[in-house]
Amino acid sequence: MARTTLIQNSFNAGELSPLMAARGDQARYGSGCQALRNMLLHPHGPAFRRPGLRYMGPCADESVPPRLIPFVFNEEQAYVLEFAPGRLRVWWRGGLVLAEGGAPVQVQTPYAAEHLPTLRWCQSADVLYLVTRHAAPRKLERHGHADWRLATVDFGPRVATPAGLRSTGAPSGSRQHRYVVTAVSGDTGEESLPTAELSVAAGTPAEGSAVNLAWDAVDGASEYRVYKAGGGASVYGLLGSASTGETYADTGRTPDFAEGPPEHRNPFEGPDDYPSSVQFWQQRLCFAGSRSHPQTIWASRTGCYENMDVSRPLQTDDAVTVTIASETVSAVRWMMPARKLLVGTGGGEWTLSGQGSEPFSPLSCLLEFQSARGSAELPPLAVGDGVLAVQRGGRAVRDFRYSLDVDGYSGADQTILAEHILRGRTIVDWAYQQSPHSVVWCAMDDGAMAGLTLIAEHQVAGWHRHDTGGAVEALCVVPGDPADPAGGDELWLVVRRDVDGAQRRYMERLDPAFEAETPARAFFVDSGLTYDGPPVAALGGLEHLEGCEVSILADGWVHPPRTVAGGRIELDRPASVIHAGLGYASDLAPVTQEFVAGDGPTQGRVRRVGRSRVRLYRSSGFKAGPDAEHLREVLFRTAQDPLGQALPLFDGDREVTLDARLGTQGGLYIRQDDPLPLTVLAVISEVEVGEA
Repeated sequence: MARTTLIQNSFNAGELSPLMAARGDQARYGSGCQALRNMLLHPHGPAFRRPGLRYMGPCADESVPPRLIPFVFNEEQAYVLEFAPGRLRVWWRGGLVLAEGGAPVQVQTPYAAEHLPTLRWCQSADVLYLVTRHAAPRKLERHGHADWRLATVDFGPRVATPAGLRSTGAPSGSRQHRYVVTAVSGDTGEESLPTAELSVAAGTPAEGSAVNLAWDAVDGASEYRVYKAGGGASVYGLLGSASTGETYADTGRTPDFAEGPPEHRNPFEGPDDYPSSVQFWQQRLCFAGSRSHPQTIWASRTGCYENMDVSRPLQTDDAVTVTIASETVSAVRWMMPARKLLVGTGGGEWTLSGQGSEPFSPLSCLLEFQSARGSAELPPLAVGDGVLAVQRGGRAVRDFRYSLDVDGYSGADQTILAEHILRGRTIVDWAYQQSPHSVVWCAMDDGAMAGLTLIAEHQVAGWHRHDTGGAVEALCVVPGDPADPAGGDELWLVVRRDVDGAQRRYMERLDPAFEAETPARAFFVDSGLTYDGPPVAALGGLEHLEGCEVSILADGWVHPPRTVAGGRIELDRPASVIHAGLGYASDLAPVTQEFVAGDGPTQGRVRRVGRSRVRLYRSSGFKAGPDAEHLREVLFRTAQDPLGQALPLFDGDREVTLDARLGTQGGLYIRQDDPLPLTVLAVISEVEVGEA
């Protein structure tokens, strides 16, 4: 038999589809895995154990899944909004935001349970705009840490229309002169709607008859614009402006009909007109996809997000309405700002921009078709310099980025090497955790969760599966506490669990990656809690896991499991740092490495792996075997180590002796099911291969 030593020192291609089992020629095959469960990937190549999920509290309404929406003002003021039927609560830094008196802040909303999955949003500073086809657009305003208000969006200018337009003096003559006046905000430059028309009978300046106008002052106005109708038509032109008072004298100047007053417009007044998508782009607030106009996009006036008014004739800063012209009616499902506004519909992907180098405006508008793959009803994610979108059907993830080669936007299927991850499932919610490990987290319709470690500039794209002991129904990511040494973004989840014969829904948060020097701080339990204080022999506060068997780490030592009774567990001996929660297993199985022996390729030939070495970093124990059904514990404790005390973390190689069994898929299966860390840098195996 031919004998060789093989090493796999990178796992960052993630778990590969079984359909890849014979593709040893594929570039990423050599850094892939047959199984990668509850493990994450370093861009450098190692695989490490997923941290545990920390229990934060029960959901507001445990009978239905809530919707989680991030509200990020800055890194220090980042909130998780929990939308339950008819109300929302606010979470911040590990707890609920409380109002005066200690009760959680709650805001009443018009959204029923069936509306929550259709909520879409975008944020500007302290204002979050919310849309759904089931309700009029609304905005959530944060006036203080515990002061949150939800209001219907009142489309129109924020500056009031001048009142009391009148003619002063007693002009003579019979000719009719018609005027309207608007106010201009000194803060934003926004122009109000015009007054009601004032008709004045007067002569002409040649006849010695001028028209003197006056009106009441408007708070915040820095200027007033006077418009005059021309001839018998109801077309107004700009006559002049007044910036020093509330009066104007018409001395016969010819109006400029290239500039007219704003005309009010609200395209979202009826139930069939409510938009389903919203996004900021080029200083405009864009809405799209109502029932009555599924392919239409409405953009606000420049810098005036709640103003959909237009002028006659149109001006460059007016609101814009544009409708996608396609062979089939495909509703707009998402919009994403980039070099152009990216638009996903059920039938394909488009870009919206100005023409040539001109900015987007009602006078310069260009829709361009990009691809015909179609998009699912799920908001896209901005990842690095690209965009990820779920393809129509929910079973493929594609990136969408600008390419000089095609002078347009194109994308690759990021699930092609791991199609089994989404086989028979669809993604119902997802979020991007940029720091510390650049992971796209996906919640599936069957409650499973998957992650995609994606770093395009280093050609890292690896999928991994995650089991939580429950069903993940919603998730979102917000920046973590900048004062926390662990740093990074926080992943928040809604997990449905069966506890003591009842169905419960909990808010849980992924713990930071383990980086401590000792195992005492290792948190590798789900729905778990931590006690840190004087030594105790019992731990309470576990009512949320009543009747469940919990995994326990006490002062870095793996304690035997206990069943929660009365919200408490008893320990064999007192401990100062205790982690308790639901245990889970982390699995790593490298691919079967192929090589060329002296008599030809080894693929399909009988092989035997008798011994392997696993190179570890800051790890503490694992099991290993030729497959998941034949695992044996790899011993780390020696006769010199005292019993009942934690072992120090291990760096280096640990030898694994396997049953010497023959087969064509000989390999190594690694599992860690104790609440301890595991980071695998490499697997080195001695392989014997039969004759060709």
